[in-house]
Amino acid sequence: MTATKVRQGTDSSLRLEGMSQVVLYNDDVNTFEHVTKTLMQVFEHSHSMAVKIAREAHESGRTVAQVEEHGEAIQHKQQLVSAGLTAEVEKI
Repeated sequence: MTATKVRQGTDSSLRLEGMSQVVLYNDDVNTFEHVTKTLMQVFEHSHSMAVKIAREAHESGRTVAQVEEHGEAIQHKQQLVSAGLTAEVEKI
């Protein structure tokens, strides 16, 4: 179980201990369809969520695909890379 702590000075912000974000980067190699399908397979995102994430990566150059425990983030990043996508894990 992951512990959460309230940051001093904020009422609604929570600091998530031990959590990481999987960052997906845009590339000029993979099709939008491949990226969307891979996000659905790896993270079990809905089609609409996968499209939203893929579009954000395409338009901004990078986006957060998922926030989760560090170990899971590492596994999911490897699955994305194995599918030919560019991704990294950032601790929060």
